[in-house]
Amino acid sequence: MLLAGVALFASCKKDEEQAPADVAISGTWNKVSEYRTITQSGRITKDTVFYPAGSHTWTFDLEAGKIYRLKDTQADTLFYKLIEENKKIVTAVDGDFIFELDTLPVLQLDKYYLKTEGHYTTPFTMDVISNFAR
Repeated sequence: MLLAGVALFASCKKDEEQAPADVAISGTWNKVSEYRTITQSGRITKDTVFYPAGSHTWTFDLEAGKIYRLKDTQADTLFYKLIEENKKIVTAVDGDFIFELDTLPVLQLDKYYLKTEGHYTTPFTMDVISNFAR
């Protein structure tokens, strides 16, 4: 009876496991908008930037662990990994993540929508909420 209970518990646990967020984040995302709060010389400015379709894209390549970014026809590549139970994206210029660039909390991720948060301090303080769609 005890063995049957353990087997039932173990089999239920496997059914409850979900696919990692990496699978959902893989592919190309179009940046739709950014909401920015900028603090410069004690002055706070808020603005919203909307991007034309296809002008700013991030392509997450799960196999290579890279993000291929396109910003107004200028391309760059970053390494990435998901941490803290896939709630944050860490980017780096190197595959060993010695030189980490950003840690972006994932505020929302589903099949068609990705929302991240960024905090930057150079050349001035800026908080950014980025919205992506497929």
